[in-house]
Amino acid sequence: MTDQHDNSAVTDNVAAESFPGSPTDDRDQPTRADRLGEAARLVDQVERPGDPVAWELLAEEPGFQRFLTVKLRRYRMPDGTEVEWDVFGPESEQGIAAGITVLPLTPEGRIVTIRMFRAGPDSIVTNLPGGLVEPGEDVAVAAARELEEETGYTCETLDVVGWQWSGASSTFRKYVGIARGCRPDGKQQLDEAEDCVPVELTVDAFRTELRTPGAMTGIDAAYLALDHAGLL
Repeated sequence: MTDQHDNSAVTDNVAAESFPGSPTDDRDQPTRADRLGEAARLVDQVERPGDPVAWELLAEEPGFQRFLTVKLRRYRMPDGTEVEWDVFGPESEQGIAAGITVLPLTPEGRIVTIRMFRAGPDSIVTNLPGGLVEPGEDVAVAAARELEEETGYTCETLDVVGWQWSGASSTFRKYVGIARGCRPDGKQQLDEAEDCVPVELTVDAFRTELRTPGAMTGIDAAYLALDHAGLL
């Protein structure tokens, strides 16, 4: 069942972008790789006073291995000092090195979120749908799959707009996608340890969740998605 917050619906005109094979796919438009490459080029053009010298990786040892993989790395700093650093990422030994977070937009301009228990905060919080990208799986396909599995919604178009590191000590890439034309006409299929309840929010209500301390997880991905969707 989908809950809805009854604030006034947002009707921002967000241009539809698509992944190959979607009904609105336009092969004359720049590809996702083109857009990400252009973004990287623009970042490289930013004037900076000068980056520090990168550390030299000397060794890497396995550490803890369950859902999270923790490895111990030894680096040599530019001044010759050797330091150790723990790095982590979900299930990297199984070939999984990336995840996807999706900003789902309904035709009325609402955002589909999920309410679920998170073990880290030890409480029920608001999240955007998402999950792991399986080895060899296209990121856009993974995004559409996770959207339907966690919410029961399908989408008309889905565009992967970028990625970010999951954390400063993480080897895990977190991709961010925008799904448009989302409707609850699919089938929710939750994993054994998931209890997701889909909730539609207006953009204003979603921003309130973002600003409320402890109310959400994945805030960095949410802001990146809102920026690309023109909803900041």
